[in-house]
Amino acid sequence: MNTEQQQPLPDVEKPDSIRELGPVDITELKLWVSRLSETIWNQEDERKENKFPCFHHTRHIVFRFIPSNRDPRESYANPIWHLCQGILLPLFEKAIAPYGFSQPVFPKAMLARVAAGHIIDRHVDGAGSNLKTHKIHIPLSTNPDAFFCTEKDRFHLEEGIAYEVNNIKPHGVENRGDTDRNHLIFEVYDQAV
Repeated sequence: MNTEQQQPLPDVEKPDSIRELGPVDITELKLWVSRLSETIWNQEDERKENKFPCFHHTRHIVFRFIPSNRDPRESYANPIWHLCQGILLPLFEKAIAPYGFSQPVFPKAMLARVAAGHIIDRHVDGAGSNLKTHKIHIPLSTNPDAFFCTEKDRFHLEEGIAYEVNNIKPHGVENRGDTDRNHLIFEVYDQAV
């Protein structure tokens, strides 16, 4: 069905800054990520749509994305999604259990790797689809000097805990540690609403 003929999706209620959703078992995904070569990281990063200046020392592996962040119902999957959706979908479902969605849809999913000693500049993800979806982070590897930053606060996000972040307010990342910070990031909305 053409999205122009569909009813608009409602805006979702976002946390003020961060909402902890609870623990998830990242064991299988961490093993899968540890086997990814630098070549794969570089190839997948090169194909990403989200090539914004604020990500200067961040590489992404994009599984699913929303073209130009318009309507989340128009999302697409990259080939790498088909290799690991069996690992990712159970993590997504566990992370969003507190929402009680009856028909969750996951239009955007990626790995984000912030290099040791670098930052993601504070930015706002913008309107469009970002108003219609919840944005979830699951840290896969981090260090004590890696922080998710809002306008006023810095939060250390723990490995294996799912968090919803407010991506329509200014936010960024500081990784002052000596190891890379890897997060699984995905977006979700309830198709039943």
